[in-house]
Amino acid sequence: MTEAIELGLPAQAFDRQDDGDDLGFYAPPRLVTHIDEAAVGALTSLYRDAIPAGGRVLDLMSSWVSHLPDDVAYGEVVGHGMNAEELAANPRLDRWFVQNLNDVPDLSEGDARYDAVLICVGVQYLQHPSRYCARFVVC
Repeated sequence: MTEAIELGLPAQAFDRQDDGDDLGFYAPPRLVTHIDEAAVGALTSLYRDAIPAGGRVLDLMSSWVSHLPDDVAYGEVVGHGMNAEELAANPRLDRWFVQNLNDVPDLSEGDARYDAVLICVGVQYLQHPSRYCARFVVC
């Protein structure tokens, strides 16, 4: 039984429309905000309330922004993404790594302990998002 059917979705729910290379698609940096200001504000407010100050944070499918509140200090913010230039431009990340989760679904950060695991706009690019939502109980 496929993952989609197990989740009550049509069998083709996770089929790709574009079989092109993900890393090739993400090669050019896109230093844009993918959600509007109201959504950014709501997300930042949620993060302020839900993530403890001083906590360790893993930001999956991150970019040049993490939407974390500027006035809260975290113990460590680790970013994962698909474009090194975008991740390097993110001032909230203490460290980061590039990995195509569609090709290599196991996270090198898998044994680390985090107080929060974030995945925001980038979740739509994961071919099997439920793998990560089920593992980290977030989304």
